Amino acid sequence: MATMGLDELEQRIKEQGNLSPVNRQIADYVLHHLRDVSLMSATDLAEASGVSQPSVSRFCMGLGYQGYADFVRVIQDLVREEWRAPDRTHYLRYPSSEEEPLIAEEIANLSTLQSLCQTPPVEQLVQFILRSRRLVLAGARASATVIPYASYFLSKVRDGVEVATPDAPLWSSLASHAQPDVAVLAFVFPRYAASLLEWLDDVSRWATPIAAITDRPQSPARQWAHPLVVVPVARASLFDSYAAPMVFLNYLIRRVASHTPSIETRLQELEQYESRRQVYQK
Repeated sequence: MATMGLDELEQRIKEQGNLSPVNRQIADYVLHHLRDVSLMSATDLAEASGVSQPSVSRFCMGLGYQGYADFVRVIQDLVREEWRAPDRTHYLRYPSSEEEPLIAEEIANLSTLQSLCQTPPVEQLVQFILRSRRLVLAGARASATVIPYASYFLSKVRDGVEVATPDAPLWSSLASHAQPDVAVLAFVFPRYAASLLEWLDDVSRWATPIAAITDRPQSPARQWAHPLVVVPVARASLFDSYAAPMVFLNYLIRRVASHTPSIETRLQELEQYESRRQVYQK
C-alpha cells in the first residue's frame, strides 16, 4: 500500500469502523490511542478493544494490509517520533507465545532489498561514491554506529574515505568553510539527531554534494540529500535494529568495487601487506 499521511489513515480507520460494531470498537480504540497501538501486539490490541484477535486481523485486512504486523508498521512510521526509550520496554514483556516481532520485522525488511537494489537512487549512489575524490561518511548518535563498518570495508576498495562525527575535527571544518573536493554520505536514522540535521544544513550552505541513506521517504534528510536511498530499520525492540542497512552497505561496497579499475590488484596488494604484517592469526 502506498505511503499515506496520518489524516488519510485516520479517515480510512473511521470508514472501516462504520462497517460493523466489532470494527467500531477496534477503530475507536486505535484512533484514540495511536501511540499506544504502535507498540502493541495483535493480542494486546484485541484485549484493549474488547474483541478477538481474529477480528483485529480481519480489520487490518479490510484496510488493505496483509495483517496486523503490516498495519502497525504504518502506524509506527507515522508516530514513532513520539516514542521515548521507556515506551519501548513494552518489548521486554512481549508474549513468548507470539512470533518474535524483531526477527519478523527484520525478515520483512531484508526481503525489500532485492527490489530496492534495482532502483535508480541506488545506482545514483554508486556513481556518487565513485566520482567523489574525498568521501566523508557522516552521522551522529545511533546513526553513526554503522559508519565503522562502512568505512572499514569501503576503504579497502577506494582511497579518500573519511569520517565526520560530532567528536571529530572534520565535523567543524566541513561545516565552517567550503571544501570543493568533498562529498558527504550521511547516515540518517531515527531518532534523528538534531546535531546531525543542523550539521547537514550547515554543510549544504557550501554547496557540498550530499547523499544519504535513511529509513523512509519522509526523512528530514530529504531536503539536503540527492540521491536519497531509503533502507528500512527494524523498530520492534528496545532499540532500533540495522540488519537491512548493514546488508545494503555490503551490497553497495560490492557494486562500487565492481566499477573500480584494477580492484583485484588492489585487494591482492592489501592481502600481501597484511600477510607480511601477520595481521591475522593463522
